[in-house]
Amino acid sequence: MAVFVINEWLWADLSGSNDLKAQREAFSVIEKLPASNHQIVIIDGSSFDLKAWNLCKNTNPIVQRIAGIYVSAVRQNSDRCLILMPEALVALPDDLASATKPDDHYLIQALLTVNDAVLVTTDNPLREVLGGAGLDCMTREEFLSKYF
Repeated sequence: MAVFVINEWLWADLSGSNDLKAQREAFSVIEKLPASNHQIVIIDGSSFDLKAWNLCKNTNPIVQRIAGIYVSAVRQNSDRCLILMPEALVALPDDLASATKPDDHYLIQALLTVNDAVLVTTDNPLREVLGGAGLDCMTREEFLSKYF
């Protein structure tokens, strides 16, 4: 089983704001994750979490339906989704805090809190900093090709 912390690219792709191919790929992740033996880690109330809930209210019925599938088949499935409360997160080391954007701090904390988790991100500077600190990261493309 692999455990992933996924950056917000998933919701940008799913919303269709990138392109149709990316939207289909995001849907594939939402569709296949419940049948896999993999798990995602989210922080309750984080930007990732709030963007998912906002897509449930999207005016596009297809996007709204896919977001609903995520909530029912992934987020509410404890075998596929580990939900961390903000107060349960490990503290962010000063060196990582100063080398990364504040918007990314919650992702790093999730990565540090859950042993063997891998961050999936499209943010190359973030991947470089975390890789230099010995933390596991992969690109969106690596994630899709290897796992979905």
